Amino acid sequence: MVHDLSFLRELVAMKDEMGVVSLYATAEPGGGAPALLAELRAVRERVSGWPERIRRATVLEHLDALEPEVAGLADPAAPGLGRALFAPVCTGEIRRAALQVPVGTSAVLEPTPYVRPMLTAMAASAPAGVAVVRREGVRLIDYRYGLVEDIHRSAFDLDCDDGCGPREPHRLEECLTRCLHSAAPEISNRVGALRWSDVLLVGDPKLTGVVAEALRPLDAVQIGVTVEMGLPAGEVVARVAGELAGVRVRRDAELVRRVADLALAGGRGSLGLTRTLGLLNEGRVDCLLLDENGRWRGGRGRDGFLYPAGLAPHGMETVEEPDLGERMIERALESRAEVMMVHGEAVGALAAHDGVGALLRW
Repeated sequence: MVHDLSFLRELVAMKDEMGVVSLYATAEPGGGAPALLAELRAVRERVSGWPERIRRATVLEHLDALEPEVAGLADPAAPGLGRALFAPVCTGEIRRAALQVPVGTSAVLEPTPYVRPMLTAMAASAPAGVAVVRREGVRLIDYRYGLVEDIHRSAFDLDCDDGCGPREPHRLEECLTRCLHSAAPEISNRVGALRWSDVLLVGDPKLTGVVAEALRPLDAVQIGVTVEMGLPAGEVVARVAGELAGVRVRRDAELVRRVADLALAGGRGSLGLTRTLGLLNEGRVDCLLLDENGRWRGGRGRDGFLYPAGLAPHGMETVEEPDLGERMIERALESRAEVMMVHGEAVGALAAHDGVGALLRW
């Protein structure tokens, strides 16, 4: 299954007036079914208090029917470390998703699927390219959402055809430099085709430096770690996991700085919940930034717009939205905007502005 913004947009389009049940589980030794069943019971208790008998009975019957799914969702032997299930009440449809990263444990009943845990997990494990650079050649590894795959290998032939040979060190180095430069187009092409957010060049800094220079203006990250060419792809990524996480924090921090600079200069940037919500309502947001640890409350007006708590226009009746963050994510995805859950160590200027910001279309 392809997990990207298109996948998330398909999810938020799955609307049901009776409600959509969203279940998340992370595989644990011994299984996580008890925790997930407890979450599901809490939903059932809330529904049991609804005054509308037919709606209450319909939803409770749907919840009962989903209980057998819980065991499979929480089974440690099932595929995927993080699993999710989305089940509209009225249609009987069930949609499943799995990632190789944690998604927590939760059960939610709302008119649309609850996508924040999936979005947060995807942000923490965004697609990246890992290039192992050695004198023998270059190996490319695709990493996305916890999955690792070898996708390309190139071997260098350092016996040049122009009279230079391995007995002439300076000529040998010239050949090596040309071979390293020849690897750059392959990496660049993969960046676009596979939508890599980051590229890591792993190996001797003298070698990775040549490739990094050939890749400009792409800003590849050099990691001075020696990796054997035959090491399994999963172990290669495990060796650079800390650096990969650090790259994500730096990328998030740079985006926040860019938004702050644009907003303070009166350009296509926005900071703060109230202003950003107004622009989101108008469809002007191109990329919504949310602190991954943020929580927001507000309401939805008769006009369909979202408002911060207590700040709707005078006389406007609103329906309370206790999870305004989820509604903002939904609105952004529906308007074809991107959504970035910003790492807690990278929130920077967002911290003083409700943990909310945006890049704007105009």
